[in-house]
Amino acid sequence: MLYSQLYRSILRACRDLSRQPHYTSRLVISLPLLISVPSAYGAIVSPQAETVSSLDSAEAVSVAASSTQPATKEQITTLTDASKITYKKLSSTSNPANDASKNSSTASNNDVAQTQEDALEAVGFENKAETVQPTLADNTITQNPISYPEDEYLQPTTTPVVPDRNQPISSTNDSVGDNNTNNETELRAPTNPNPGKGFADTKSSSKKETASKSSKVSKKVEDSKALASTFKEDSVQKSLERLSEFYQLQSEELRERINNSNNANADNSVDRTRAIEAQTFAPVAAPNVFNYKSDDASAYRCEGVWVTPNTAGADANYQQAIQRAQQQDGLSTANGLPLHAVADYGYYDNETYVELAGNVEIMQDGKLVTADQIALDLNTGVAGAKGGVLLAESGSRKSPQADNQKRTFKNSSDGMIAVAEELAYDTNSSKATAYDVAFASVPMQAHGYAQRLNKPSDSRYELEKVMFSTCPPTDRKWQIEAQQIDIDTDSGRGEAYDATFRLGNVPVLYLPYFNFPVDDRRSSGLLTPSARIDSDSGLKLSVPYYLNLAPQYDATITTDVYTNRNPMITGEMRYLTENYGQGQLTTAYMPKDKKYDDEDRAGVFYRHDWASETIPRLTADAVYSYVSDPDYINDFDDYGLVENRLNLPRRGRVKYYDDFVDAELKVETFQTLKATDAKGNVIEDKDKPYSRLPQLTIDYRLPQVNNVLDNFVVTGTHDSAYFKKSINDGSESEKSGVRLYNKISASYPVEKTWGFVKPKVSLQHLYTAYDEESRLDNNVSKDDNDQSVFVPSFSVDSGLNFYSAGSPFGWFDNSMGGYQLLTPRIKYSYSPYENQSAIPNFDTRIASFDYDQLFADSWFLGHDRIADNNSVAVGLNYRYIDSMGITRFDGGIGDQFFINKPKVGLEADEGTLDANSTGVAWRSSLQPYRNLWLDFNGALDSDNNLNYITSQVRYNPTPNSLINFGVIERKQDPITNQSALSALTASTIIPINENWRFLGQGQFDMDDNKFIDATVGIDYEDCCYGFSIYGRSYYNDLNLEDKPNRAVMAEFRINGFGNTRSRLTKHLDDKILGLEPVDYLWKK
Repeated sequence: MLYSQLYRSILRACRDLSRQPHYTSRLVISLPLLISVPSAYGAIVSPQAETVSSLDSAEAVSVAASSTQPATKEQITTLTDASKITYKKLSSTSNPANDASKNSSTASNNDVAQTQEDALEAVGFENKAETVQPTLADNTITQNPISYPEDEYLQPTTTPVVPDRNQPISSTNDSVGDNNTNNETELRAPTNPNPGKGFADTKSSSKKETASKSSKVSKKVEDSKALASTFKEDSVQKSLERLSEFYQLQSEELRERINNSNNANADNSVDRTRAIEAQTFAPVAAPNVFNYKSDDASAYRCEGVWVTPNTAGADANYQQAIQRAQQQDGLSTANGLPLHAVADYGYYDNETYVELAGNVEIMQDGKLVTADQIALDLNTGVAGAKGGVLLAESGSRKSPQADNQKRTFKNSSDGMIAVAEELAYDTNSSKATAYDVAFASVPMQAHGYAQRLNKPSDSRYELEKVMFSTCPPTDRKWQIEAQQIDIDTDSGRGEAYDATFRLGNVPVLYLPYFNFPVDDRRSSGLLTPSARIDSDSGLKLSVPYYLNLAPQYDATITTDVYTNRNPMITGEMRYLTENYGQGQLTTAYMPKDKKYDDEDRAGVFYRHDWASETIPRLTADAVYSYVSDPDYINDFDDYGLVENRLNLPRRGRVKYYDDFVDAELKVETFQTLKATDAKGNVIEDKDKPYSRLPQLTIDYRLPQVNNVLDNFVVTGTHDSAYFKKSINDGSESEKSGVRLYNKISASYPVEKTWGFVKPKVSLQHLYTAYDEESRLDNNVSKDDNDQSVFVPSFSVDSGLNFYSAGSPFGWFDNSMGGYQLLTPRIKYSYSPYENQSAIPNFDTRIASFDYDQLFADSWFLGHDRIADNNSVAVGLNYRYIDSMGITRFDGGIGDQFFINKPKVGLEADEGTLDANSTGVAWRSSLQPYRNLWLDFNGALDSDNNLNYITSQVRYNPTPNSLINFGVIERKQDPITNQSALSALTASTIIPINENWRFLGQGQFDMDDNKFIDATVGIDYEDCCYGFSIYGRSYYNDLNLEDKPNRAVMAEFRINGFGNTRSRLTKHLDDKILGLEPVDYLWKK
C-alpha cells in the first residue's frame, strides 16, 4: 500500500489542480510523513506497506468545482512505467485579481519560455512528451509562460538562471565531484539511481560520466595564487548582488534615495555588476518578513542591517499539513519538525530519490533552502541544489550558558545567510557544501564571499579563497582576504590562514595565521594593540594576547614596549568557581627601569567576589594591592582607573542584609604611599589611616507592630573594631586599641499631606581601650585605660507643606502648568556634654558643610566622638513641578543656631564649632528646559564670610552632545579640613558630523594659573571601525609640586571584534558629568 497510496495521492492532487485554471498551484512534499498540496485542494495520506505495479489500479477522484470559477479539463501526462512518476505544472494562470502582476511576469519571461514545454526545458527539465500517453486525449496542453507567485519568499529580480540541460542535477560540477578529492567532510549531492529518468538528458550517460569525473572539486589552499582576481569574477558580483536583498535599510529617506538611483540606473542601462565591483552598489530594501536584528552598537551607525528570513511557520500550508497529520496519522515532532518541500515540478522514483524544479523551497525547523533545481535522497537526507541557491538559518538572540555564566554566550541559532550557484545540503545534520558563495552573518553583522564554503557540522564553517568584512556592503572600508578561514561557533573563534588585512584597497598587514572572535565569548587570540606617547616613557606600544585556558578561567598577557624604558610584562588572570565566586589577579613587572634609577618596578592587584547560593543576600569580597614605589600608579595607570592613589586597600569582607539587618565584618589594612600635600609637605605617619583588625558593623531595625503603634520605629547601630597604626617617623605616639559603639533610637514619625513631625529619642554608648603597647607609649595607667560614656539625645524634626497650583507668578501656566510646594522646616536637637578628651580618635572627622548637614544628628562622621548638641536648625525649601512631573526648580536655604556652643571636638582641647551658628548654607537646582540644568550651591561661615561656592551648568544641545561648565571657589576651613581651591572646570562632547566628535575636559587652577588635569581628543566611529587620538596633561596626585606629565595616546578598533568602547571614553567616565547616556546615543 505504501507506493499505491503515495502514487494515488499525488495523482489526485495533480488532477484536482489541473481542474482549477484560475489558481497557481505548486507541488508540496513534506517528509518523512507528509504528502500535501496547497490548501483547499490537498490530500494527506499515511504511507502504508503495500505497493502496486500499474497505474490502472488508481481510482479517479472527482473534486467539485467552484461555482464561481468552473473547472476546465487539463491534460495530465504520466510515465507509462507506473513505478516512476513525473509531475509537471501545466497551468500557471492566475485569478483576475492578479492579472496585473501576471502580465508583468509574462512580459519579463517571454524571452525565457513561450510554451509550457519551453518552460520546462528552460529550468532544465526534460520534455516527456515522447514517452507519455495522455489520459484525457481530447484536451490540449495550456501554453502559458512561467509566472512567479505573489506569495513567494524571494522575488527574483532578474531572469532565472537557465541550467545546462545536458548537465544533470545529480552531477553538479562542484558539489559532487571529483573522486580524487581528499576532503572527507565535503558533502556531495545525491545521484539519480535511474539516470534515464528525471529531468536530465537521458541520451548521453557516458558523456555525463565523463563530465562528472572531470568536474571541478574543492582543492586545498594554494599559496601561490593571489586572491585579487578571485574577488573580481562575475560570479562573485552576482552572488553579492543577490545577497544584498537581505541587507535591510534603516531609513525611509535612504531607501527612497536608493530606489531613485536604481530607477535611474535601469533607465540608463547601467551594468549593476560593475557598480558592485566598484563598491558603489546600493542594496534593495529586503521584504518585511524578518525576525532578527543585531543589537550591536555599531550596527546602529550603519545605513542598514543584515536580516534573515522568518522561516518558522512562513508557509501556512505547511502548518496545516502538520496539524492534519498529527490528528489523522499520529505524527510526532519529538525528534524535530518534518522536512517540507515546495516546487512547481517534481519527479519521484517511488523509492528514495526525488527531483524538484521551478521555485523550489525546502524548509525544516527554521532552515530554508531555495533553488531552481533540487535533488533529494530520502534515504540519506542529502539534497543537491543548483541555480540561484539560497541557504538561510533563522537567527536568535544570544543567551548565557550555565557553564560559563556571565562571560560566555552562545547563539542558539547561527543566523547565517548564503547564496550560491551550487549546494549540497544534509537535511538531517545541517551539513552543507557550496561554491561561489556570498554569505552574511546576522549576529556578527558581517558578510563576505568564498570560492567554497563547507559546513561539516552545526558549529563549523570552512571557507576557501575568502573575503570577510563587518562593514556594510555599500561601503567596505576594511576587509580580510584569506586563502582559508575556519569558523567554530561552539568556541566562538575563527582562524584565518594566509590573511591580508586591507583598508580600502590598500594592504596594510599580512598574517600567515590570524585568530579572531566571531561573537562576544572569550577565546584565545591577539587583541587590538594600542599606542601611547608621553613625556617620560616616550613611545609605548601595548600588544595584548588573550588565553582562554578553560571555561572557568582565562588570562591576558600584555607586552608593553617603551622607547625610554625597559619592556614590561603584565598578566591578568580571571577565574570563576562553581560555589566560591569569581576573581581577578593582575600583576606587572618591569626590570631595571631606565627612567627610575634602574630600579625594578612591579604591581599586584587582586579582587575576589562571592555570593551565597544558599543564603540570599550573603556576599563576600577580598581586595589586595601592592606597588613597588610611590610613582608606579602615576607612571603606568595610563587611563586613571585606580580609584585611590594614596592608600591602596587590602581587605577581606563579609556582608549580609535583609529587611531588618545590614551587617558587615571586615579586616582591612592599607599600603600608604609616600606623598606630599599642596604645599610640598610630606604626609606623616600620624595622618595615615588605621587598619581594622577586624571591624564589625550592624545596622538593624525591629519589626513594626501591627496595631495602633504600627508607626513606631526602633533602629540601632553597633560598631566594634580593633584599630592598629604603626608610627615610624616619630610624628606622634602610637595609639592603637579597641572601640565599641552602640546606639539605639526610637521614633514615631507622622507624615501627612500638610507636613510632617518626627520625634526621636536615642541612647549612645562609647567604650575604648588602648592595647598594651599604646598604653605604655601614651603613659596611661591601667585604671585609666578603659574609657566609657553614655549619652542620651532627643530631637524633633518638623515641616509644613504649602501647595499652590500653577507656575511661579503664572509665568508658565499656559506652557507647563504644574504646582508649587513651599516647605518651612525646623529641627530641635539636644544631647548633653560628656568629657571624651581621654578617648583616642581612630577614624572620625567632621562632615563637610552643606545644606543637608544642617539637619543631621551629628557633625561627626565616625564613632569616636558623641557630640553635645543644643541647637535649632531652620530651613526653607521651595519646589516647582510641572504638569509632566518634571522638577523644574528645587532649592533650599538654612542655618543652624547653637543655644550652647559645642564643647566636644576631635582633639581634647578644642570644640567642634566655636560659634553661635554654623552659617547659612543653600542649594538650588534649575531645569528651565529639558536639555539644560543649572546647579548653584554654597555656604557662608558664622561671620558671614564665604566658605565655598560651586556652580555647574550642563547643556545637551543634541542627545549625543553635551557642554559642562563649572566654577569652584573654596576657602580653607581647618575645622572640616577643607583646603582652599579656586578653579574652573569644563567638559564637552561635540559631534563634528555623524562620524567625528570632539571630547575634552579640564580643571584649571586659577591660583596657580595651571591646568591640574586636562584631556582633549577626537573620536571617529562608523559602521566599519573606529579610532581615537587624544592628549592628556596631568599632575601626580601624590606630588603636586612635580612638573606635569603629558601624553598622547591613540587606538584603533574594528567593529565586530571584541569591545568597541574606546579607552578614551573609559578614561572620561568619572571626569565628564552625563557622559554615559551621551556616549550610548553616539554609538547609535
